[in-house]
Amino acid sequence: MNSTKSFLFINRHAPYPGTFAKESMDVTLIAAAFNQNVSLLFMDDGVYQLLKGQEPSETGQKNTSLTLPMLAMYDVSNIYVEQASMHARNLTGDDFLIPVKVIDADQVRALLDQQDLLLNF
Repeated sequence: MNSTKSFLFINRHAPYPGTFAKESMDVTLIAAAFNQNVSLLFMDDGVYQLLKGQEPSETGQKNTSLTLPMLAMYDVSNIYVEQASMHARNLTGDDFLIPVKVIDADQVRALLDQQDLLLNF
């Protein structure tokens, strides 16, 4: 019996203030460590979690973007950004700390349909 599940972690919130980004990254890495099929989708203000040069010191929180490069060590390579969210914030792939796959609304729907578990952060 195959116990591998496909997880999609949907990140909708800005990284600071709050704990959504940290919690999402923690659970993502745990699922990946247990050899689950893990994907990440960044949309709405969640796209800000991917930005280079984050300086959260004024918030009193740790820089969650420092964990993004660890995704590759856990074989998490399915990292998606909703195109409309990125464009609404005048961002490009060059603004992000890690490589992402930009997908449109139809591709987002298809991605959602392919998953066993959806987790919103």
